[in-house]
Amino acid sequence: MSLSSALNAASTGLATTQTQTQVVADNIANAMTPGYVQREAVIVTTSTGGSAVSEVRRDVDAALVRMARTESGKMASLEAIQEGLTSYTLYLGQPGDGLSPADKFSAFNTAMTTLVNMPSSTGAQTAAVYAAEDLAASIRGASDTLGSLQVEVDMEIRYEVADLNQALYDLADLNKTMRDYEPGTIEAAQVADSMDGLLDQVAEIVGVRITESSDGQISVYTTGGAALLEGTQVQDVTYSAGDGRFFAGEAEITPGVDGVRGIEEGSLAGLAELNGDILPRFQLQLDEYARGLIEAFEGADASLSAGEAGLFTDNGSAFDATELNGLASRIRVNDAVSSSGDSEVWRMRDGMSATAEGAASDATQIQGFIDALDTPVGADADTGLYAGISVADFAAEMISSQSAERARVESSYNAAVSAAEMVQASRENVEGVSIDDELQQLMLIEQSYAANSKMLTAVAEMLDTLLAAV
Repeated sequence: MSLSSALNAASTGLATTQTQTQVVADNIANAMTPGYVQREAVIVTTSTGGSAVSEVRRDVDAALVRMARTESGKMASLEAIQEGLTSYTLYLGQPGDGLSPADKFSAFNTAMTTLVNMPSSTGAQTAAVYAAEDLAASIRGASDTLGSLQVEVDMEIRYEVADLNQALYDLADLNKTMRDYEPGTIEAAQVADSMDGLLDQVAEIVGVRITESSDGQISVYTTGGAALLEGTQVQDVTYSAGDGRFFAGEAEITPGVDGVRGIEEGSLAGLAELNGDILPRFQLQLDEYARGLIEAFEGADASLSAGEAGLFTDNGSAFDATELNGLASRIRVNDAVSSSGDSEVWRMRDGMSATAEGAASDATQIQGFIDALDTPVGADADTGLYAGISVADFAAEMISSQSAERARVESSYNAAVSAAEMVQASRENVEGVSIDDELQQLMLIEQSYAANSKMLTAVAEMLDTLLAAV
């Protein structure tokens, strides 16, 4: 080896160890920094026989990153549904807790059974009215709680859309910044870390596919293929509360719509399922239950004329088939017997429109009311409940159905959490910094530095000897 070659090898070796030291120092300093990915200085031999750092490589497993983001999107989707259902079903209660509509109906049914055996008892009549009012109040309360939850979900969707758009614009800015740095530099690695953090955030809101160009810029698409970000061009995501539709720019991305390249995972998909399917179905079940009660007592009340309201009413009026939506929030006990109205409790025995009190011992009308509770509700198919279910069984079946929905989502969510944690742990094992490994690397760098320094010293001594001999 010539002296010039030796000098080149030693000097480039020192420059290489300087970069290696900086990379290792950054790794150690950021070992606990969230989102930091371990880096490695890749060393190559130059054409002149020296060494150089060809790139600062981030230790990323692309397959693990995709899996981690997919699993976190699934988990976020189920979490959104699970949280919404938990808050509602906790209010709704369970059969046997004394608070649920099923238990309120049971209490009402018991009061009616007592009344049929004691038709002349004012106390039994009053107890039946109070039980009816409790039942109506529990249905209204469940409907109001469901309505409040729908408002909260709608607001949460707006927040998530705003966060998503902000993240997309931040990514667009990072794409601009990435153009200022050569690929494989420390600065480019720092920008890539910031990008990954934002992409993880986006993946929790909406399932995405990501492509990367040769210069490190990224493009983001929904899993269905609709563009969210291409280079520096952002397609703003918008939400139409009126019809529950989502758009990315002009392209519709609403989940579950045939022919739409839409959202499939992430919190937005979960919230959209809550808002567009689960909560409307629960509301329809409540409305159908209210309808079943109202129609059963209207049909069984021999004192009524056409258009007159029975024991249960739509805010004091008879049932109108065109006004089913929201009926559960309007169900009330007829003012003729209610404690806030005329309180003529004898009408529980004789009918809501009876013109005068009938025979004290006549339980015919009361028995007619009780028999009507076995009438099939004929529930809308969209409720997911058996159409032939009776008024008497409807509340318990409705609560069981809604609780089963919550249990199903909860089970799926727990499974998704386990899967997401397992994949994330694998990702962190690859991307995370090992202090022990970095310290060992520092020792090797120190030895390399010492060897290159000795080489420089030896070359310097040789040159001095040669010059002295001239």
